[in-house]
Parts: sequence; C-alpha cells; structure tokens
Amino acid sequence: MDFSLSQDEKLFKDNIAEFCRKNIAPRWIEIDESGEVSPELVKQMADVGLIGMTLSEEYGGQNGRFVEAALAGEELAYHAPALSLAVLYLIQCSWPYIVQKYGSEDAKQEVLTKLCRGEAVIGIASTEAHGGSNVAGVLMKAEKIKEDRWRLNGQKSMVSLPTIIEKLPWGGGWVLIARTGEPAQQHKTITCFLPLMKKDGVRNEGITYKPWTEFARRGLDTSIIYFDNVELEDKYRVGDVNKGFKIAMEGFNLARTMIGAVCIGCARWLLDQGMEWIKNRNVFGKPISRYQGIYFKLADYWKELEAARLLCYKAAWIADRYYRDKDPHVKLGDVALWGAAAKLKCAGLAVDIGEDVMKWFGGAAYFKETPIFRAWLAAFSYVVGAEGTENIMRYIIGREVLGREYVE
Repeated sequence: MDFSLSQDEKLFKDNIAEFCRKNIAPRWIEIDESGEVSPELVKQMADVGLIGMTLSEEYGGQNGRFVEAALAGEELAYHAPALSLAVLYLIQCSWPYIVQKYGSEDAKQEVLTKLCRGEAVIGIASTEAHGGSNVAGVLMKAEKIKEDRWRLNGQKSMVSLPTIIEKLPWGGGWVLIARTGEPAQQHKTITCFLPLMKKDGVRNEGITYKPWTEFARRGLDTSIIYFDNVELEDKYRVGDVNKGFKIAMEGFNLARTMIGAVCIGCARWLLDQGMEWIKNRNVFGKPISRYQGIYFKLADYWKELEAARLLCYKAAWIADRYYRDKDPHVKLGDVALWGAAAKLKCAGLAVDIGEDVMKWFGGAAYFKETPIFRAWLAAFSYVVGAEGTENIMRYIIGREVLGREYVE
C-alpha cells in the first residue's frame, strides 16, 4: 500500500496550486462579496483543465481520474475557501460526467465540447420545495408530445448556476430529474433530461428563475427555476425513460466525493489560519498556542483532518476503480457508500474547525475584515443539506453496511 502521490500527480497538484495562487487567491473575497463569477474566470479555469476535468478528450476534456479531480478540488477550495468556485468546479466534475455516460452523442458533441472550452456549464436541477431529499417524489412533469419531443412543466428549488449560464457566451443548463409517469410509482417513473436555459447564445424564454439570497458561498448563485411549456428534443434525454432515478443517484455519489475534497481544502485553510493566529496572538504574556486548551484542540483537528483526507481520497479511488478501471470487485453501492461517508465526515469537520478557529480569534472573528466566517459558513451549506442532508448520508451508509433488507 502506497500513500504517496506519483510524480505526475505531484506535478499536476503543484500546477493547479500555482494557478490558484496567481488567479484565484487574490480574488476570492471579492467574488464572495460581489456574488459574481465572471465568464473570464470560468474561461481561465477551463484553459487549465478545471472545467471538464473528468470528461473524455473526445469532447475536449482532460480525461482525468477522480483522484486527480479530488486533488484539484482540494487546492481550489484551499485558495478560495468561500467555496463558490470550488462548488462550480465539483459540479462540472460530476454531472457532465453523467451526461457523458448516459446522454446522446448529439447532445454530448453539442454541449460538452462547449463546456470544456469554458463557454457553457451544466448543473443539477433535482430539489423541489415539497420534497427536499426525496428525489423519488419529484413532481416536475415531462410529457412526450411527439416521437422525438418532450414538454417540461414545473419548478425546481435551490438550483445553482442560472446567472452564470446567462453570462457565458454559449450557455448551458441542468441535468433535470422529471416525472414521466404516475407520481404514485415513485422512482419507477423518473427520467433525466438536459434542458438548456441558454443555447448558442440564445435564451430559452420558457425557463425563468428567481434568485435566492444566500448568506455565504455567494459567488455561486442559487435560484428557483420555472419551466413553462418548455419543449426539448429527445436527444436531450439522459438515459432511458423511467430509468432516471439510478442515473441521478450516480451523479449524487460522484458529487459527494468531490464535496468531500473541497471541504478538506476549506478545512485545511481554516486550520492554517488558526495556527498562524495562535502562534502570534499573545495573552497574559505568552502566545495562546502555549495553552493546552488551545493546542490540544489543534492536535485533535490535525488528526481528524488527516483521517478525513484519507477517507475522501479512498472515495475518489473507489470511483476510479468502478468507472475507470471497471474493477468487477467494486460495486455501485461501494461508490455510494464511500461518497456519502466522505461528504458526512469532511463537511462536518470543516464546520467544526471553523467554529473553533472563530473562537480562537475571539472578537476579531466577528467582523467582515476577518474572512474566517466566509469559509465556515460556506462549509455549513453542506451540513444543512446541499447534495443531501447528514441523515441521508447516514441512511446510505447504514443501508450499504447492514444491507438494504435491514433498513428499508
């Protein structure tokens, strides 16, 4: 067993870190304050492979493994710990990969090639106001009106990227989870689609949105999305009709693994800020790092951060074994298990570290001039439910460890 990175992986990680130091770190607070990510920055990220990281070279991607994607995600989050850019990145590592695996060749050639050039992005439109994590209970309706055409009606809540999509030169859309049969049949009548809010620079007027006002992670906009008689060709269907529930779960599995990686980067930044503070903050004639109540807690967090990183990178390794290497000994349930564990562990740890680092800073932490709160609140978004609540992660872990027959 070898825990070291290969020379290629080290070089890759160093190159991403250098890009982030030059282009991301000086701007992350401005992005969080303004709530805006510029198309120019998306293009810069695409130029170094941060958009389209896991996609095939056939579509202009990097053909990167998920371990490499996790390495990049950690570095990006470390240099922009408010996480808006890291979340944009992780979404592009997971949901476009699902389109690549299950989408039509026409749609892939049309959309994924633009995404890899930084001209488009793809998000996920799953959540509905009435259901939250109950993906099998979605009400968004997709009706087949012709042999090769569908009509979408309904709304989705807490959907990322519409403002960014509008600003990008080509556009983009979402992997959308819709109902193609009776709601009583739950997961058996779920189908995935790829509706485009903007295509080739032209806005689809049937898709509108109302932004939410977030208190953190503000560079990544989140909205309620309305679909009013939106027609789309069958080529934008992602996977077979009524087989979309499993496809959606695959996307969430991959996203959760990447969430673990970006939360590690965020937690690492928070702990580094805390260490610098306690080494230099003098109280009662000595640095507060000399008080056991402080450095014992630091020791615990260093230990937990190392354990969380190993868990996260094993989750990415498991995803590679399943998707890239086709290892017959790895099952889709393993990807779900380790992805859920990575999200549960890493997000919660980042929040816990952030809270204590805020306490180490004392009153200075309560002002916007001290940016600790930006990272702490950003990580909190993944504790309260983005890509699944903590209890949903526990349910997945329990289901895979005990067996479905013991929890369902």
